Amino acid sequence: MKYFKYILGILIVVSLFSCAKESVISEADFQKNLLAGTGNYQNTEHIWRLDSLTIGNNPVALTAIQKKYTKTFSRTGAYIDSDGFSGKWDMSTPGKLEVTTQNSVTNVKTTTLFDITTLNAAQLQLKLSGSLGVYQYYFVIAN
Repeated sequence: MKYFKYILGILIVVSLFSCAKESVISEADFQKNLLAGTGNYQNTEHIWRLDSLTIGNNPVALTAIQKKYTKTFSRTGAYIDSDGFSGKWDMSTPGKLEVTTQNSVTNVKTTTLFDITTLNAAQLQLKLSGSLGVYQYYFVIAN
């Protein structure tokens, strides 16, 4: 009986220390996981396909080519779109997406700061102020 209590005590202590502990991630990291994957096995990038566009709250009819436009965000911070522009992305603040691309011909770098209106496992909505008003891009997950 004495040995039974001793072994039972050791098993309880070991089981308490061996329990997996969950860590709470920040809002920015959570949004990064939704945008580009967690970085774990087969979840290292997400491809987003353009679904619709509004300019100044007016819907824009997309051409067949525009309907195939995609943005790919890799968990490593790499970015590429279907037009061939590549670069880096960062989300240092929740709700703000910074994309830096470099023109392969002129080597000119362009940085665009988007407001993220909606981001979940299936939808990405980006807002950008432009010369014609506020552009709102609606993307759906493509992979």
